[in-house]
Order: sequence, then structure tokens, then C-alpha cells
Amino acid sequence: MSINGPQSGIRFSGLSSGIDVESIVSQLISLERLPIQRLQAQSAQLQARQTIFGQFKSTLQSLNSAASSLNFGTAFQVNKATTSDDTVATATSTDAAVPGTYSLDVTAIAKAHKLTSGAQASTTDPLGVSGEFLINGKKVTIEATDTLTSVASKINSLGVSVAASVVNGGTNQAYLVLGAAKTGAENEILITDIGGSVAQGLGLITGSQSVRSLTGTVASSSGFKNATETLSVLTGASTSGTFTLGTDNIAFDTSTDTLQSIADKINLTGNHTATVVTEKVNDVDVTRLKIDSSEWPSNYSDPGNLLGVLGVTKNGIANQVTGASDAQVEIDGITLNSATNTLTNVVGGMTVTLKKVGTADIEVNRDTKAIKDKVKAFQNAYNEVVSYIRNNTQLDSETFASGPLFGDQTVAQVESTLSSLLFNSLGTGSLKSLADIGFGLDDQGKLELDESKLDNAITNKLEDLKSLMMATGTSANNELKYVSSGNKSVSSSSSGYPVEITQIATKATVGGLNAFSSPHSGGETLTFAGSLFGGVGIDLTIGSGTNLAGLISLINNDSRLKDKVLASDDGGTLKIESKRFGTSGNFSVTSNLAEGADNSGIGLTGGNAVVGLNVEGTINGESATGNGQFLLGDADNPKTDGLQIQYTGTTLGSIGSMVFNRGVAAIVQYRVNSFTDSVNGLLTTVDKTLTDQVQDIEDRITSLNALVLLREESLRKKFTAMETAMSRSTAQGSQLAAMLSGLG
Repeated sequence: MSINGPQSGIRFSGLSSGIDVESIVSQLISLERLPIQRLQAQSAQLQARQTIFGQFKSTLQSLNSAASSLNFGTAFQVNKATTSDDTVATATSTDAAVPGTYSLDVTAIAKAHKLTSGAQASTTDPLGVSGEFLINGKKVTIEATDTLTSVASKINSLGVSVAASVVNGGTNQAYLVLGAAKTGAENEILITDIGGSVAQGLGLITGSQSVRSLTGTVASSSGFKNATETLSVLTGASTSGTFTLGTDNIAFDTSTDTLQSIADKINLTGNHTATVVTEKVNDVDVTRLKIDSSEWPSNYSDPGNLLGVLGVTKNGIANQVTGASDAQVEIDGITLNSATNTLTNVVGGMTVTLKKVGTADIEVNRDTKAIKDKVKAFQNAYNEVVSYIRNNTQLDSETFASGPLFGDQTVAQVESTLSSLLFNSLGTGSLKSLADIGFGLDDQGKLELDESKLDNAITNKLEDLKSLMMATGTSANNELKYVSSGNKSVSSSSSGYPVEITQIATKATVGGLNAFSSPHSGGETLTFAGSLFGGVGIDLTIGSGTNLAGLISLINNDSRLKDKVLASDDGGTLKIESKRFGTSGNFSVTSNLAEGADNSGIGLTGGNAVVGLNVEGTINGESATGNGQFLLGDADNPKTDGLQIQYTGTTLGSIGSMVFNRGVAAIVQYRVNSFTDSVNGLLTTVDKTLTDQVQDIEDRITSLNALVLLREESLRKKFTAMETAMSRSTAQGSQLAAMLSGLG
């Protein structure tokens, strides 16, 4: 009989029959498991194959990276700048820099302005003072309950390129610290009181004043966003009074005066000249008042502090830590000043970063090694791919043992594709193929290199080398430019792809806006909206006293508008034009008068809004999508998929052709991408197939395991039934024997 149970794990077999049931069942089940073992072996082989293909994919990605590094123009920049003492200065250069040695003498480093307040009781105790002061042209209102910490927070929220912090040195040793965000004398922190003397009371400034920026007899104000808004709007200061130049008294009121009206009043004296000018500061347009007077720098008075508000004069600094100063440097005997320690294009194509006072030589050399290293890295990456294929596809002629990828068609396809394109004629210059720069194939299919030929190409034929390696586009029409290409863009013939233009790109305009016949009385807002502004409306308030010229200046100098639209006088009416071509530059302007304002606003006249259009046309007769002046070959085009060009001309019809060349590095990059692409790549397809096969085997193993368990259970039931029957027979035999024995 057999006693067994899943909980005990104990079986007693063959007690009646004497048969080793457990051994018989185990052997029978082992035979049943043979197909499972074969499937497990197949699964292990498939998974090992997946691992090998994963490693193969990794070598291809390394080749892709090496090819990609040769598909950028920066890979072929040959100039390298070095300094004899990089603690004094460092330098970088582009191809525009002229090789040679430059003498550098740094006499001063640009520094950022830093100052502190006077000592205060603590960083958190109320200061007990109130008033207003300007810091870099923005108003700060101080209340008696403010602490040093809250004052620092108010200053930091202004966005005036000043960082405020507090230092706690203990009781009666707390300080407010102000630091300019930018170096240079022009970026000196300007502080002046406009309501009380709170800045003086905090120990930030003294009561003394001097002319801030004086060139000869011309004093300049700080930079403002325009000349037409009132000074109270520009500065936040509300004050009126009189300032004096020599014997001339000039009245002012910040609530009504503008920079331009102050200039006009100064000019009316006949003894001084004032102009309003717009200048570029850090690529931003700023408007300044310039006053030319022989009375500078001492013969003036400013009891109402208007000149201080405008930044024509400045207060003394009570507790200066570091003065704002420019860098001073001499390069080959030429003296230069700079607000920053980074000098760009002081020598064509070179950027110099100053570190400390001292002297150094800057040497600009042709750096051919960097280019050569990138080409050799491409060679090595390709050879790694070939080595991997050889190592995994080998066949031992004696034992007939083969590598795991022996006979694999995918690997053969990859190698065949790559080797066949390497020596295609792809260059558009004197260098047509890799053979022209010294490459060949050895008996293993690996790239070998004659370095002398590569050196000659880098030294004497650099542009042709770029054409051989990179994706490039050229056109005889200067108005037709190559922008970029996609993985599926195909090289053209030497005659190029013909370009047909059916619609010229244009800019949106809004014109015919009524001019002000007289200075505007205020109360009007212009709202700019549309795709040019990303769907966000921008409101521009027109101040009183604004005329057409002032409105044009107001629009063109507004930080939110100046990079998007251009306003101009179009025959006595206002014209506003988008700075962006195409439909993405479309916009609208609406005028809104405040309740009670006069009706002399600009008022839009109907029908004068013109929308911007995208360029339309074809490349090689294939469809393309326009965006502004850019034309992009549509997806799935046979030749021009992803090819992007720019047309800046105004002629319709056939306007020329674009010769497109996909260089060696670019085409290798494209081909390798087609193998390794994570969605549709050849190796991705192989990996998915292997994964599916492994999963199918695992499903079959699971199914067979279930059948084996059922088979084992069935066998055990049958043997149990046999043991039970034999046990009964034995018992019955014993009973009969006993009965017969009793009869005798």
C-alpha cells in the first residue's frame, strides 16, 4: 500500500506487492520531462543569443556615436588657443582666429560692486525707520516695522540685478549686504533717497553727490525703457521742484515730465544741450538723457534730487566693500576696457577669459590632432564591429564548432551594408571617398589607414574633408540655404534637387492706425495678441503727452514687444510689422479707451490687417511643408524626407536647386540608426522575435509541466489501486487459509 500526502511529503510504496513504486514512477516521470528539458535548453540558447545581439547592438551604437561626432562642423575646427599662464587668462578660438602669438597684459580685473549698511541691532528687530529710496531705478518702500531680512527680500523682488543678503555678527553687528549681479563700472549700484533719508539712515549712502558718468562735458543718466512715459512711471518717484545748471533754473514735475520733456526744457535755456538717445546695453535697448553743459561737474544744484532720480548724479557709498570697476587689458599694445572679464572677438575669432592681474602670451595654433583623433575613433569603432562579428561567426575547420552567430543573416546584412557604403563616392570636392584620405580594407574586412594621406587632407583640403564626412547642402542661389536633413534624406545628383516656390513667406502687419494729431491725453491701452504672443495678451498703456513718434518709440523699446514687432511711421499713420515670417508671426492690435478718456486715441481703421504667410513649394517635385521661410520635405518622400531649406527671396517659380550630399559619417550614422532604432530597428525586430520565441517556449514548458503533474498523479493513483487490490487479495487468502486449517 502507499501512504502519501502533500503536507507530510512522505510516501510508503510497495508494502503489499514488494514493487519499488517510487522508483518506477520517478523514472516514468523523468521520461515525461525529457521534452521539457529540451525546451529549457532551447530557451537558454535563445536568451544567450539575445545577450549576444545586445552586445552587438552596443558596438554598433559606439560606431554611431563616432560617426555622429564627425557630422558636425565643430568637429573640423582646426584652431586651438592656449595661454602661457592660465592663472592669468584662458582662451578659446574658432577658425576665424589668425594663428600666431598675442601678448596679453592684464592691469585690472572687472569687479562687481558690493556694499553694506551700517551696523544694526539684529537681522530680525524692526528698524524703526520709514521712507522710500531708489535702487538701480526701482523704488523700495521701507516701513517702521521692516527688519533687515524683510528689506533684503523687498530688494531681491525688484529684479534690478542686485542681490541682497544679511549678515548676523551678533548683537549690534547685523548688516544688510548688497552685491551687483554683474561686474563693471556701468553696473555700479545706484541708491538715492526719494522720500525721507532712510537709505542714509541705514548707512547705505552718504549725503554727498557727484556726477555719475561724465565724458568731457556730457553727463549721462541711467538707462530707461523709453522716453515717453512719465518719470513717476519710469522711476516710481513722485517729486517736483527746480534744479539749476549754472544760473539756469529748470522746473520739473515727475508726474507729468518725461525724459524728452526734461530734454526740451534744458534746450530752451539756450546755454545747455540735452538729447535723448537709445543705446545697446548687454543686447538690450535702453534710453538715456544726455546733458552737455560746461557747468559740469560742480556748478549745479539739485534740491529736489531729480538728477539723482535719473542717475545723472550719484550719492556717495557709506560702507563700500568692493568698488565697481572695469577690466583693463593690453593686447599687442592696444589698451581695452571691458565691463566683464570675458572678452569676445577683441581679436577676431578668439574669446579671452581674464583671471587675475599679470602677463601671458596667447598662442593660436592649427589643432589638426583633434580632427585626426575623431577620424581614427571612427576607424576604431568600425573595426570593433567587424571584430565582434568575426569572433561570433567563426567556424573551427577541425572540430566544426561554430560561433553563436555563425550563418546568421541579420549579422551578415549589417556587415554587408556597412562595408558596401564606406567607399562609395560621396564627397563633392576633391575628396570623393575614404580611399582618398588613406583608408582601405585589410584581409579581415577592417579599416586600415595611411595616416600621411589623412594628415594631408586635414592640412590642405579641410573643406573637402568636411564635405566627404558631413551632411551638407549648397546652392548657386544665395537666397536658398541648406538648414538640416533627416535620417531618410537621400543625397542628390551633382545637379541638385530643383526647388519650386509657389508662395513667398511674408510677415503679418497691422497698418493704417490713426496718428495723434496732437499729444495724447492718456487713458488708452493697446492690447497685442495672437500666435506671435503665444496666445497671451500684452497691454501697452499710452501715457499723456504721447505723439506718434513717442508711440513708435514706446512700442519699439518695450521689453515685451521689441523682439516681436517693429513700429514705424507709414505716411503719417502707425504701421506695426511682425519680426517673424509666416503664420506663427500673426498678431492683432486693439485699442481700449478708459472710461472718461478723450477719443483722440489711435483707433483701428478697418481692413488694414495683413496676415503672415508661410513659404510654399516643392523640393525635387516632392511635397514640402512651409513654416515661415523654412521648407521641410514631407515624411515618406522618396528623396527629400526631412530635408529642410530656407528661402529668403521674393521670386516665385523655379528659383534654383539644392545640391544635398550625405557624407560618409552621416550615412553611416543613418544606416546604424536603421539597425539600432528602438522601435523599428533591424536588431530591435530580432530582439522582439527572440523574446516572442522565449515566451512561447516558456508557455509550452508551463503547459507540459501541468501535464506531467497530472500524469504523475494518475500513475500514483493506479499504483495505489493495485496495492489496495493486492492487499485485499492477500487478506482474503489469509482468511481462506485459516478457514481450511480449521476444517482439518
